[in-house]
Amino acid sequence: MPPPTLRQLEYLVAIADHGGFHRAAEACHVSQPGLSSQIKQLEDQLGIQLIERDRRRVLFTAAGQAIVVRARQILLAADELVETARVHARPLSGTLRLGVIPTIAPYWLPKALPSVRKRFPDLQPRLVEDRTDRLLESLDAGRLDLLLLALEADLGDVETLPLASDPFLVAMSRDHRLAGRKRLGESDLAGETVLLLHDGH
Repeated sequence: MPPPTLRQLEYLVAIADHGGFHRAAEACHVSQPGLSSQIKQLEDQLGIQLIERDRRRVLFTAAGQAIVVRARQILLAADELVETARVHARPLSGTLRLGVIPTIAPYWLPKALPSVRKRFPDLQPRLVEDRTDRLLESLDAGRLDLLLLALEADLGDVETLPLASDPFLVAMSRDHRLAGRKRLGESDLAGETVLLLHDGH
């Protein structure tokens, strides 16, 4: 038995949605005899009656109701297939799932996102703000496409692209022993009490 065509399933769902052959044909921009013929072919192919017809109304059989549910799923999957092809044909379109750490998000995103929207209007960023370790887990699991974070962390085997350098600054009193230095290394702070954010920030 040949499988049903998407057109046949579309017509079947249209009948369910519009409550009759005439309105379904109008919605699908096809003649009513043409739509009826496709439904009859579908029933013949499947070997079951899907619709009970009389002059007043259209009733779906139990089998017809079950087939309509599956037909909706198949049509949705077909639409998703087309969307997948469209996204791959135009890489900078569709959904981009972007993970970003809290120490970057409020400073970079308000400036960057308006430019991104203007330049790539078909791109739909979906933002997730979280700590580096959890963002990396989501990237590895395929729940995120791209991360915006600091390279100091152990990122594992991922492709990276440095966007900017953001140096650390030390704040101290004017009479501190290191106050006159223009640059400090980590070893210069040995033995000093330093206030920092907790790990993960």
